[in-house]
Amino acid sequence: MLRRMRLMLAALALAVLVPAGATFAATEAPKQVIEDFYATLLKAMHGGAKLGYQGRYRLLAPSIDKTFDISFMARSSVGSYWDSMSPAQRKGLTDAFRGFTVANYAHAFDDFGGEKFITGTEKTTPRNDVIVYTTLVKSDGGKVALNYLLREDAGEPKVIDVYLDGAISQLAVRRSEYTSIIREKGLDALIAAINKKAQDLAH
Repeated sequence: MLRRMRLMLAALALAVLVPAGATFAATEAPKQVIEDFYATLLKAMHGGAKLGYQGRYRLLAPSIDKTFDISFMARSSVGSYWDSMSPAQRKGLTDAFRGFTVANYAHAFDDFGGEKFITGTEKTTPRNDVIVYTTLVKSDGGKVALNYLLREDAGEPKVIDVYLDGAISQLAVRRSEYTSIIREKGLDALIAAINKKAQDLAH
């Protein structure tokens, strides 16, 4: 499960630079957002094979919509290319990114072997975003740092980046890959590739 989780996290975020956000005024604390998300992940893991892929997908989708700023991440995934996209392409990219994100989680978190998610402290960044520090404790006692960067969106904190091993920004990992596909094959090819990867994860 952990190996697939690492692969999943490496495919989640899609931008290199994150502009400054507004000061948090949300009623729900960023830390609580992550704890709620982890609670749903654990349900999916405990359900495992009984739920099946489709069951885990249906369980996780609403939580991912609440936890992640999908619109921001989809827009950021293509950088300045977003400005030249048609409304249909923008919608296609956003829908593809959402589907792929949910598919990755449904595929990666498919069983439970005694893992624990520990949510630690939160810290406000100089840009007025918030980092929530968490740890995945594996069944063998090993630990993996998973830190989340959240920004307020319409009054609610939303995840805009995930730091694997506590330091590797998944936003930074993905932008070069996606813009490379656009340069070589075009925007429609990128959307098709994202949808294809999501479909492959369902099997």
